[in-house]
Amino acid sequence: MHEHGGNLTAAAEKYRLSGEDIIDFSANINPLGLPRSVKKNIVRDLKNIVNYPEPQSHELRKELAGMLNLLDENILIGNGATELIYLIVAALKPERVLIPAPCFSEYERASKLAGARIRFIKSKKEESFKPDLEKIIRCLDGTDMLFVCNPCNPTGVTFDRDEIMYLLKECGKNKVTLVLDEVFIDFAEDAQYLTLLGETARFSNLLILRSLTKIYALPGLRIGYMAGGGKQIKRIAEYQYPWSVNSMAQLAAKTIIRDSGYVERARRYVFAEREYLFRALGKINGIKPFRPGANFIFCELGGKKISSGKLEEELGKKGILIRDCSNFRGLNDKYFRVAVKKRGENRKLVTALREVL
Repeated sequence: MHEHGGNLTAAAEKYRLSGEDIIDFSANINPLGLPRSVKKNIVRDLKNIVNYPEPQSHELRKELAGMLNLLDENILIGNGATELIYLIVAALKPERVLIPAPCFSEYERASKLAGARIRFIKSKKEESFKPDLEKIIRCLDGTDMLFVCNPCNPTGVTFDRDEIMYLLKECGKNKVTLVLDEVFIDFAEDAQYLTLLGETARFSNLLILRSLTKIYALPGLRIGYMAGGGKQIKRIAEYQYPWSVNSMAQLAAKTIIRDSGYVERARRYVFAEREYLFRALGKINGIKPFRPGANFIFCELGGKKISSGKLEEELGKKGILIRDCSNFRGLNDKYFRVAVKKRGENRKLVTALREVL
């Protein structure tokens, strides 16, 4: 099984710490935490857990469609964006899948489970790990599906809108389904310009993945959505298990999408802290931070003194979790990733890194 960040239980056991003594920089979650309105509504509605949730999240789908200026038939709600990745390949059954690397590992795992043959296009460190757009396009012939993460996890690399539109049109010419993962796009500075949500009505070969987990700090409830053409959404929905999204997750999502000011407050906060942390990391001897495009910072370790795995272990002993990126395809044991958190926590990370390095 692929390892991910955010496993506090395993970390507490490994380092013999309580969960309260751990600061988790391995999971990229909004540092402002859950909105108060969500907590209030969940407590108020706990009595309803004796009832089944809406099977297709009908009310949430309708509200989300209105907010996004889409038809509700163009949206599928899922138990996190990861469930939707697996549903896409199970339903569309691509024989050949193209994946830039490094990127989120579940594209590869889901495609393998569906029996697809995978071709990887590895990005170069010299180009800050930004995928070569022209190389991707040259590989579209004979491909059924392309996964692109924008901004990319773990590198934070971001394509601009013109680049993604160019890629989308080339995918159309080659009859390739473009699965565009916009899970972290809320943390991009020009998110409203970058997103292609509005293009799903025009391009039948486009599927967009979005998450409510990251920006609204809901990782434990697991909820995300996909936007695309009505025919594709209907076909993919047939592969989804009944009651996939629990009632508390649906309630939380309906509550937060009505809070129009929360996202903007969170974005401003993250942008300020991201700049602080990026500059602070850049002053530590032995660390090269890459310019961030989301709510996390991708870093390279210099020299041969320490590996990312050893760094993860030494920081873990201090109650600080980072994401060792050595298990990402295309990376080695010199790379790690840290989430942007609150100022006091960010300072503790910087201090701990200086002590270890």
